[in-house]
Amino acid sequence: MKTDLKAAGNRGDERYDVLIIGAGAAGTACAIMLAQKGVRVAVSERDARACVKLAATGNGRCNLSNSAVSPARYNDPIFVAPALQAFGSAETAAFFASLGVPVREKDGRLYPYGNNSGCVVNAFVAAVERLGIRMTVSSEASGIERIRGGYRVRAAAKGKEKEFFAANVVFACGSNATLGKDSLSLMTSLGYKRTACVPAIAPIPTALFKGVSGVRAIARGILTSGEEILADRRGEVLFRDDALSGMLAFELSSAYARALRTGRKDLSLALDFAPDISAAHAEKLISSAPACDIRGSLNGFVPRALAEKLAVIAGLRPSDPKEGRCSAVAAALRCTTALAGEDPQIKQAQVVCGGLEVSAFDPRTMMSLTDRGLYAIGEALDVDGECGGFNLQWAWSSAAACARSITENIS
Repeated sequence: MKTDLKAAGNRGDERYDVLIIGAGAAGTACAIMLAQKGVRVAVSERDARACVKLAATGNGRCNLSNSAVSPARYNDPIFVAPALQAFGSAETAAFFASLGVPVREKDGRLYPYGNNSGCVVNAFVAAVERLGIRMTVSSEASGIERIRGGYRVRAAAKGKEKEFFAANVVFACGSNATLGKDSLSLMTSLGYKRTACVPAIAPIPTALFKGVSGVRAIARGILTSGEEILADRRGEVLFRDDALSGMLAFELSSAYARALRTGRKDLSLALDFAPDISAAHAEKLISSAPACDIRGSLNGFVPRALAEKLAVIAGLRPSDPKEGRCSAVAAALRCTTALAGEDPQIKQAQVVCGGLEVSAFDPRTMMSLTDRGLYAIGEALDVDGECGGFNLQWAWSSAAACARSITENIS
């Protein structure tokens, strides 16, 4: 006979209104939002401390949100719309201000005023302690079981089996991107379906620029599949021997990941290193230079090492005749490479494209459509946004939708 939630409480077992599995960005925020409303909540976290990935996000600066947040910046606009509309960037700023973390905007991106992820993590830890949230770290959940009146969650803590009982369970385990782990089997064991996961917001694999690792340049990047433009962005690119990194690559990588997941193979990336200058104008500038040396002319637009690489890619040689050289050098500032369709490295990715199928959850509440009191939030769901604070915004928005639903149901 299955354990009854009321009987578990009478035996003195650990029983809560809500148990959250995962103390990442979404899980910890949800716990705080619930505790602020007087809900008795516990959190089980497999790592030795909460918010490990959050501490590393945005190169340690923690890009909390973006003033341009909209459903169109996500892979599933229809599903994310209700949560984003109810809790957007303005609500995010107010939430963090209430925790003692004012935010400021730079180029549309919202950062903690201290410009450091430690500000956010420390504020979260302080709120957990102040609100009396039961945080169990080094506690890895191994199973979720439906029982009468709620759920039983088994977890391994320091080699010992531990059980939690709760009327509501929030699955907030994130993904295996960066320092994470793929824990979706906890939900698939209950019958929930998942989609394939591809690393996103990560360096885009290509060996075209091998030999110029560490060089940075400003460029326009256009990702295409056949004749279709998948993404068109401008920004700084950081070259590596095996990949393109930097903000430009990250902003293109979400579209790249989604294309890989749908099985597209005809992917190409065009890079324009003089995006504000027409080809004719670039040729004129080069022809008016003191000397029309191939590498020297390119060096006026890009760093020397990259200039030499672009000359090689374009097939230009110092011995080429001067006739037509200016137009050839100008053309070398624009190169296109076919991408091999390789997955980015998961440990270098900030998020994944994929997760639990959202069709099983209510977009207004994040609650399962079949199991009352069972929720999934954040990166655990098949929701991913573009680079620039959109994924953390989803963490806060989905956490708020979940917390609001649980609070209303309890009251």
